[in-house]
Amino acid sequence: MEFNVKSRERLWIVVIAGIVGLVVIVVAGFLVWQSFQVDEVKPKAAQKADLPRMANLPPKKEAIPPPPPPSYTPDAPALEKARKALREGISPVEALALAKSLPQSPERADAAFLLLEFAAESGIAEAALAVARYYDPTDKEPSGTIRKNPETAYSWYTEALAGGQENANTRLAQLRSWVEDQANQGSSEARGLLNTWR
Repeated sequence: MEFNVKSRERLWIVVIAGIVGLVVIVVAGFLVWQSFQVDEVKPKAAQKADLPRMANLPPKKEAIPPPPPPSYTPDAPALEKARKALREGISPVEALALAKSLPQSPERADAAFLLLEFAAESGIAEAALAVARYYDPTDKEPSGTIRKNPETAYSWYTEALAGGQENANTRLAQLRSWVEDQANQGSSEARGLLNTWR
């Protein structure tokens, strides 16, 4: 009888140890299998991220290169002078005059732009014509760090024309010719601008 009880106890211990061992093996096997699945999924996700959204379309190229980075410090004299004048409440007419009088320097274009934009937004047509030039891709004058944008140039030229600046007609004709060339080369932005051109 005593032998049977001890045998049963041992048998239960072996059965429980076997069950625990089996559970450990199953859990360990599951974790190993899971780690292989994660490793296989990562490269596929990385491959999807590398593909363009519409792989059959040619890569989009910029029609107008970005402006070069400024070659002057942020507190350059002409730029600081323009900012100070705007902070102190210069009138739009005075801003236009100050923009015209700025001395030649590397930061002159950006300083003048700040003043001209303020005057143009206040309704001065001459300033609107000058601001349009900064955005006009056909204009060869220095435009500082202002990025060329034909839509913005068109908008400012039409504003200048509405304000009586007849020179805007010539500029608009040059810009339209450039936009038509870009549209013929496949630029969807240029086609969009031509569709809204009045």
